[in-house]
Amino acid sequence: MDPRLQEIAAAVAGDAHSGASEMLSKAAASVLSLSDEHIAALPASEWTEFGIRLHMAKPSIATLFNLANVIMLEAEQGPEGVHGIRGAVEAMMERERRSVASIAEMAASTIAADWIVTSSYSGTVSAVLGSIASRRPLRVTVAESLPGGEGRQFARKLWDRGIETEIVPDSNVFARMVEAGCALTGADSLTPQGLVNKVGTRALVEAARSNGRLAYAVCGQSKFSPVALPDMVVTEGEPADGPGERSQLFECTPVERFTGIIIEEGTFTPDRLQELLRGREMASGWSSIGL
Repeated sequence: MDPRLQEIAAAVAGDAHSGASEMLSKAAASVLSLSDEHIAALPASEWTEFGIRLHMAKPSIATLFNLANVIMLEAEQGPEGVHGIRGAVEAMMERERRSVASIAEMAASTIAADWIVTSSYSGTVSAVLGSIASRRPLRVTVAESLPGGEGRQFARKLWDRGIETEIVPDSNVFARMVEAGCALTGADSLTPQGLVNKVGTRALVEAARSNGRLAYAVCGQSKFSPVALPDMVVTEGEPADGPGERSQLFECTPVERFTGIIIEEGTFTPDRLQELLRGREMASGWSSIGL
């Protein structure tokens, strides 16, 4: 595969801190940094291989799957389609830019709580919290989100923006939800099986439900996937002289556990979300990996 495309896929694979929207922006910007001549010179097979490699770099993240799918659909049209890759990626990113602003406005109008508990790191959640904080005093509790600890990074960013923020261990989420107003989470993908996000999301949602609180997720349609993205990134070890160890990065939470999923057009129910997932066009190249 072309070295520049290999470099883009490798950068995505090595990114352990960005949220799904940020990963999409970085990967798309890297593709758009290629010259028109470079893009046109690569055969369709190279772009198909790149799309699959991009997806496999982070198999649980739908934004990257959808970016890959957009590229592969263009490439499958032959030389003319390859020429259209830049325009297709630019159009996707314009939709993404409008999406975050729309969701932030929609969520700020929907969520009435003045104390919100969240976890991990999400660019969309960040935009929502910023929109709410611009309207009224807001307090945010962020679970540190181990393994990885992305919640600490997120809490620092919120604090630097002037939002009252605290960090708590993941095990304290139930205790803090006793007093807080609602739970809010982002998403790495929304599939027919449920909402996939950093491990700890299910505990956050169940903590809200067990205390009679609302639980919302914010998710742009760039994170919708018509197929399951099952890789939850599990590592296991079996030391010779001690107990085994297991670590999981992502988990799937049934959408029925949320009060609502807020997307660009409003707050949607599980049945309506399933309708949106169906009928999305997929590149034929996915069949090579069983999708």
